[in-house]
Amino acid sequence: MSEEEVTKAEKVEDVMKKVEEEVKAPQKEEEVEEQLEEEEELEEGEELEEEVEEPIPKEVVQRRKYLKRYKDKDLFETVEEVFDMATQMAVYELIRRGVIGELKGVISAGKEARVYCGKSPQGDDIAVKIYLTTTAEFRKSIRKYIIGDPRFEQIANRGLRHLIYAWARKEFRNLKRLEQAGVRVPSPIAVYRNVLVMEFIGENCKRAPLLVELAKPVNQLDVEEWKKIFETVYDYMVKMYQKARLVHADLNEYNIMYWKGEPVIIDVSQAVPINHPYAHDFLMHDIQQIRRFFSSVGVEVPSAAEMYARITGLE
Repeated sequence: MSEEEVTKAEKVEDVMKKVEEEVKAPQKEEEVEEQLEEEEELEEGEELEEEVEEPIPKEVVQRRKYLKRYKDKDLFETVEEVFDMATQMAVYELIRRGVIGELKGVISAGKEARVYCGKSPQGDDIAVKIYLTTTAEFRKSIRKYIIGDPRFEQIANRGLRHLIYAWARKEFRNLKRLEQAGVRVPSPIAVYRNVLVMEFIGENCKRAPLLVELAKPVNQLDVEEWKKIFETVYDYMVKMYQKARLVHADLNEYNIMYWKGEPVIIDVSQAVPINHPYAHDFLMHDIQQIRRFFSSVGVEVPSAAEMYARITGLE
């Protein structure tokens, strides 16, 4: 490292020491709701500001440098490709608030979001899910989940960024509701704009395997183990519907992890309340997917009608 780089790093460190003195508790869901109204006026002006070529403020440059000190090769490649300034500032804000201590590499990448392994200030593994605000696929992919949902109809017409922020808050709330209902999910920690922080399922930044990875290309579990997993997932589906009043709407072997002897339900952003216009269709689809997968690994599963009756409490 050159003398100039050392000097710059020292300056950033001085800035961060001052910032750390102002660290607040992780933002709660209620605080996000209150702050959204304040952010709306600022965000409406951001689109206009982006068209004006002005020097980047010194403080923003320092924040960028700080973020870059906490990245590995995977993050470096991603920051320039998919992270806009608002997302970088959202990550920085969670660092400032003491939620994120360090951001590491990508552990899962999709069209709508990427999940990173991170470290809390205490050194614990955390999962940082960042919804991409630059993808045109987002609105298309979630359309079927927001049609008929009055909470999203107005937001959907106000621009993609507002929709993504609301979607992140929706996943945070769904995780809380499912956890309170006794469904094993990654415990939610904080949400800010398009960044969701939650419990990391795995250890040392190596995520737990998905059910599909335990079944293919070689089946790693015996039938009795698969049967126990099915019974637990089945029980989760009952609690999800009857206690959390939600339908996952995309439940399959790709959205269930296996960690320390129990399945963990993930990716619940699209979960809908049971009074959603398409809740019945989504539930039937979930049932068929679960029946298909567990039948393929040798488990004798109940009929779709029997599962539907038990899950909805109509038996």
